[in-house]
Amino acid sequence: MSRVGKIAVIGAGIMGSGIAQVCAQAGFETNIYDKYSTALQKVSDNIKRTLDLLVGNDLVQANEVDNILQRIHTTPTLNKATEDVDFVIEAIVEDISKKRSLFAELDNLCRKDTVLATNTSSFSISEVASATKRQERVVGMHWWNPPYLMPLIEIVKGSRTSEQTLETTRSLAMNLGKKPVVCKDSPGFLGVRLQAALVIEAIKILEEGLADVEDIDLAVRMSLGFRLPIIGPLQAVDLGGLDTFFYAYDYLREKLGQSYKPPDLLGDKVRKGDLGIKTRKGFYEYTEASAASLVERRDRWLMRRAKELQVES
Repeated sequence: MSRVGKIAVIGAGIMGSGIAQVCAQAGFETNIYDKYSTALQKVSDNIKRTLDLLVGNDLVQANEVDNILQRIHTTPTLNKATEDVDFVIEAIVEDISKKRSLFAELDNLCRKDTVLATNTSSFSISEVASATKRQERVVGMHWWNPPYLMPLIEIVKGSRTSEQTLETTRSLAMNLGKKPVVCKDSPGFLGVRLQAALVIEAIKILEEGLADVEDIDLAVRMSLGFRLPIIGPLQAVDLGGLDTFFYAYDYLREKLGQSYKPPDLLGDKVRKGDLGIKTRKGFYEYTEASAASLVERRDRWLMRRAKELQVES
């Protein structure tokens, strides 16, 4: 099964209702289940409130709201929620035992070709999948909060997730208007692990008394955070020069400890002369045209943000 027609979302909390909304906005008939009736009772009002916000910011057409809401079907019965659906997205509490118990139940209720996806941000996909007899059809599908605004979906491949399941999930994410990335099953996946590195370092700086809270946050917002939406960390290294980053981090290692040691991959590339844009090869490969396009795209973004800052001030 590669084409998704009907979706079930399990869990009607903040993430579950947001995911159901995105699915319905994209035209999918979407069932949403929660074992707590009070959560289900709030779904329609919560989604209507969010849709009104999107309408007010020209992200949804006002005449589409009723159609979107009509595609969302709440049910207090898991059996009914999963009846003849092609894709299930679990968004319950972050408790591995409860997720495994749910997936074992889903395995018995759903069609054999139904894909079972977990929205976990931390647990092993392989461990969740092992509670089923369809491990090849279990996949991680980590959404970011709020689902109706954040564009990224991390698709996580368990040890037995099939390529067909990955492709079905990637295709669905794109049909939902999201930007999918694929990674192997590992603690923290991509986004959480990257975010952890920054957050932990920021707290260490505060703990050491080097700067106050406001200045630490402002330093991130007005430097790397200012350009991150358009230039990722590896592209930033390519632009600045891999050798520059290598020697800077080696100095930090000398002064601050081994946790700042430049990764072996960075050192290997520097030794081979793959220094980024200036040598046309770093983490990416470049032509003269693609290098110029990257710089132009970065500068257009920064100029737009600079104008917004002038308005805000």
